[in-house]
Amino acid sequence: MSEVQSNPYPFSIVAVAVAFSPRIEAILAESKRLQQLFQSRMIFIHVGDKNIQQEEYLKHLLHRFGLDGESNQLLWEPEGDPVDRILEKCKELNVDLLVAGALEKESLVKYFLGSVARNFARKAKCSLLMLREPGLQSKPVKTIVVEGSDHPKTVKTIETAVYIAKATQANQITIVQESDVSKMALIRSDELSDGEVEEHKEKIFEAEDKRIEDILQCTDCGALKINIERLDGKPGYVISQFARETKADVLLLNSPDTKLNLIDRVFPHDIEFALADLPCDLLIVHPKESNSSED
Repeated sequence: MSEVQSNPYPFSIVAVAVAFSPRIEAILAESKRLQQLFQSRMIFIHVGDKNIQQEEYLKHLLHRFGLDGESNQLLWEPEGDPVDRILEKCKELNVDLLVAGALEKESLVKYFLGSVARNFARKAKCSLLMLREPGLQSKPVKTIVVEGSDHPKTVKTIETAVYIAKATQANQITIVQESDVSKMALIRSDELSDGEVEEHKEKIFEAEDKRIEDILQCTDCGALKINIERLDGKPGYVISQFARETKADVLLLNSPDTKLNLIDRVFPHDIEFALADLPCDLLIVHPKESNSSED
C-alpha cells in the first residue's frame, strides 16, 4: 500500500488486537502499512497477564516494524473475555478502526460457539477490518467490492471505499446492489399481470440506480472507475460470492444495526455469510455518528 499525505480520514485512531499466534509478525507488518496509509495513531491491545518474556518480545517486534513511536500505545489488559476487554478500550479511547485477524473458513462448531473474529463483528461499535491472510510483504489493492444496499449507512460505506481506493491506487470499485429474491417473490405473488410485475420491478431498479447515482455525485471519486452490479439472491451471501469470484482484495459492508443475537447465529444475519467463508479482507464500516443510537 502506498502512503498518502492527506489528513487522516476516516481512521485517525487504529487499534490492533494482538495475540501471540503464528501470524503476529504478519499482523504487525500489515499494521505498519495501515499506519502509513491512514497517517494514524496506533494502539496495540493484548488481553492476558503480563509476562516479561512476552512483553519484551512484543516490544522487539514493534521496534522491528517501526511501530514503537511516541504517538503509539501498547496496552496489556487483564485476563477476561478478550472481545469485551478490547472493545471496552476501543470505546474508551475513541478508536475509529479495529484490526484483527480472521480465519478464512470456520467449522460448524466454531460457527455456533462464536470465534473471536465473529464476536468482534457482532459487538464492535467502531469500524472493523478483518485480515484474511495478513502477510509480511505488501500486496497491491486492485479491486474493491462494496455494499450498495438501501440503508443510511451505505453513504459512509461507499465514501470509505472511494477513499481507500484512491489512497491505495486501486483499479476499480464495484458497488453491488443485492435484489432479495424473497421480496421479488412477493411482488409476483400479488394479483398482477406479468407486464405489471415487470413494470413494478423496473421502478424499483430505477429508484435503486438513482440512489447510488446521488451518492456518487456527492462523493469525490475523481478519475476512479466505478462499476455497479445488480445481483439476485440472499443479501450478504451473493456479495460475498461475487467478491470471491472476482478475486476482490477488499470487501466493504455496512455494520449491523444492532448486536447480532442468538437468532442471528442460527438463522444468519446478512454479514454472517461473509464471516463464515471470508472471500478476502473484510472491512465492516461503522459510522461514528450512528454510535449513540445503537449503544
